[in-house]
Amino acid sequence: MANQIEPEEKSGQTRRSFLAKMGLGAAALAVIGVPLGMLGRSKNDEIKTTYQSFPDETSIFHPASDPTKDPRRS
Repeated sequence: MANQIEPEEKSGQTRRSFLAKMGLGAAALAVIGVPLGMLGRSKNDEIKTTYQSFPDETSIFHPASDPTKDPRRS
């Protein structure tokens, strides 16, 4: 009996319990985050329309011609 290895005492957390807790935490974040993301999206849509105007001539992003008047864009 002296040659037998005694089982180590189990620590408080196993890999399986840790992964279960992480999965529950991720699910809780998704449940909370999705409605908040949808609320923020409606505000961002209004902001995007203001930024889609043609850039000013002083802007470095000002193209040589107005791309909205290009005949290839239909």
